[in-house]
Amino acid sequence: MSAAALIDGLEFAHALQELHGTLTVASLQRLEDVLFDTQGSLDYELRGARDERNRPRLELKVEGPLHLQCQRCLARLDYEVEVSGTLLVVPKGTPIDEDMDDPEAPDVLEVEGELDVEALVEDEVLLSLPLAPRHPEGQCLNRVAQTEAAAERPNAFAQLAALKRPPPPNKR
Repeated sequence: MSAAALIDGLEFAHALQELHGTLTVASLQRLEDVLFDTQGSLDYELRGARDERNRPRLELKVEGPLHLQCQRCLARLDYEVEVSGTLLVVPKGTPIDEDMDDPEAPDVLEVEGELDVEALVEDEVLLSLPLAPRHPEGQCLNRVAQTEAAAERPNAFAQLAALKRPPPPNKR
């Protein structure tokens, strides 16, 4: 889906509607800071539903590859996004029930008017990303090779110190 999708979140959930689409990674500007590049796309599925108490909710599933930047070696890290979540939809300003504070309860999404599906997808992807993405231990080979090569080079300060020493006296 190339055009921005706007829905009425409450009506979408009450009517049990479904929306499927694809977003290019380049269009998700808030993700840009954590990415190595903006290649690829993410597929999403948004479904309206009701919980056991007949409250409206949205079920969101997002899948696709991202290229993150490894925080250890700064190289590209292939990361597969697999987001699956449920959001309880309430009108803006609705008091929150006590059971909504339960950590096992679905997150609450306050809506007023139109809901931007692209922004919702981007929010959920951002929340799912690791805080400091890194390759598994030992897979940052280029960084290890650079460290080993640096250890083999002579220390520049040691070379300067050798220049400052007076030459040994000549023995005859």
